[in-house]
Amino acid sequence: MNARTRKTISLVFLSFTILWFAVILLFETRCLVSVFRQQRSFRDALGTVYEEQIEGIIFIIGFVCLVPGLFAWVMYRRFKKDY
Repeated sequence: MNARTRKTISLVFLSFTILWFAVILLFETRCLVSVFRQQRSFRDALGTVYEEQIEGIIFIIGFVCLVPGLFAWVMYRRFKKDY
């Protein structure tokens, strides 16, 4: 595999990583905004976020969603190097 092919692969994975994390950030921001709109105080909102994110299934789903982004980042780092 030549250097040009490696560079192309690394840029594809970098683009995928940025897009993946941007989508996750967008969905998490929507969730947080809706929680802060429904709760009366900041402490109640933090309690709700804790219950949903840490104790609930959303934490597991979030972890599973992070795996493809982390994989893409690792592949970007691997193919970016010249051998």
